[in-house]
Amino acid sequence: MGVDDIIRPDLEPLVPYAPGLRASQVRERTGVEKVLKLSSNEHPCGPVPAAIAAMRAVLPRLNRYPDGACSALKEKLTARLGVDRSNLVVSSGSNEALRLIAQAVLRPGDEVVFAWPSFVVYPMVTAIFGAVPVKVPLAEGDVHDLDAIRAAITPRTRIVFLCNPNNPTGTIYGRDAFAGFMEAVPEHVLVVVDEAYFEFVTSPEYPDALEWFDGERPLAVCRTFSKMYSLAGLRVGYAVVPAALARAVDKVREPFNVNTVAQIAAYYSLDDQAEVRRRRAENQEQKTYLYSCFDRLGITYAQSETNFVYVHTSRPVEAFQALLAEGVIVRDFGTSPALRVTIGTPEDTARTIEAFEAAAAKLGSF
Repeated sequence: MGVDDIIRPDLEPLVPYAPGLRASQVRERTGVEKVLKLSSNEHPCGPVPAAIAAMRAVLPRLNRYPDGACSALKEKLTARLGVDRSNLVVSSGSNEALRLIAQAVLRPGDEVVFAWPSFVVYPMVTAIFGAVPVKVPLAEGDVHDLDAIRAAITPRTRIVFLCNPNNPTGTIYGRDAFAGFMEAVPEHVLVVVDEAYFEFVTSPEYPDALEWFDGERPLAVCRTFSKMYSLAGLRVGYAVVPAALARAVDKVREPFNVNTVAQIAAYYSLDDQAEVRRRRAENQEQKTYLYSCFDRLGITYAQSETNFVYVHTSRPVEAFQALLAEGVIVRDFGTSPALRVTIGTPEDTARTIEAFEAAAAKLGSF
């Protein structure tokens, strides 16, 4: 018997998460010195000044373990969100919150329903805990079909993941659709709403899932500091969940799962909501400009409420390579007919437009 015989055989079909290409890889491959990475939906600006100052101040104290309960950050979130501290889970990015919730809830053979394409972590955590993924295709316009998701629920369904705005399409479902879904979903199903990009949303039709949270119904809302708050390198997020689920998550999470620097940075980032509003407005401006470029080139795309745009292409492999030759890294999905493009600074947008113009000219059609 070898090591292969010891490893769980049900993990064999799983594919490890593959991050986008590194800038150094593209430099070596293309010879382009100035590479623009638009594949991971990172914010182009760094953390807010108060967070940077607080992180520097705490560095001499990193010989001590972090606050395992994330007490100060939970107090700040309690005040900001209007929820009880007993309803908060702080995690190493919202990815960990999704995994911890799944670990606390799923049993082998349970079903997990989610739209597809959507966030790649959903099928991963489903399989890791022996559950069965049920993928529901997106509706026209690359949006969640909440009626179809409701119809896919069975007595074996344990979790429904909803990504709003959706990654990778950037689209949202509206308030009325979500209200109707929440009224219809059975009580044995935990609805997990992933709102990693909610700070970028400008649509008045967007349903903030916390408005439906009462601490009793099976609803969890997951958010992150990685995107709007520029803390992707620190890994910190949170979830608002019923108190009983928070207690269960505490039993399965790693001790000291969120490091000291991440806690401090998240705490001070929440204070600068003026910067959040400024970033949201600039993101909207750059997105509108990018749309105008795509319209001019005859490129179609999904209407995004995020810091990225889901671009349709009949030639995804060739389009990805053509953009790469211009030193621009976007997110590809293999042979799926789309690319995802992160929105950056005005300078990034100008460079992106130049790259798409060159790629379109080279390919003839996108």
